[in-house]
Amino acid sequence: MSENTERTKWGRTKFGSGRRPAMAIALPCGLLVGIAMGVVGAMSGLTGPAPWLGAAVFALCLAVPVVLLVWAIIVDRSTLQGAAKDPEESIESRWYTQAAAGAQTDVILAASLGAFVLTLMPGSGQIDARLVLLGVIAASFLSFSLRYQLLRRKA
Repeated sequence: MSENTERTKWGRTKFGSGRRPAMAIALPCGLLVGIAMGVVGAMSGLTGPAPWLGAAVFALCLAVPVVLLVWAIIVDRSTLQGAAKDPEESIESRWYTQAAAGAQTDVILAASLGAFVLTLMPGSGQIDARLVLLGVIAASFLSFSLRYQLLRRKA
């Protein structure tokens, strides 16, 4: 087959001997899981006073994310239209790797300095550990975002 006929908008899977459309597998799986979870919710009383209406809403709300999850797991990336042939060798992948490495160094440095300062502060035992961890996560997000944007603008 030529490359144009083999690549589709939603992609295909490689199961057994043939290639099936990925959505032909993901859609029934997602609907079945959604319906099953809706029935479980109705039987457990989680859906409130109208159990079957609640089960239907529960099933619809769960079906879409499960369809997307199954599709993402089973799709063969080489059959998607517009997908990069070697995504791990793209410039964005290099920016991501460099930004992540730099952010890790920044977070280690900030955590070390923070631990040093906290050991010198009187009454530092009263600091909430959850706030400290949220600060470390926020610092890592900020560092990565800034580094990635700088690398992107530099290119």
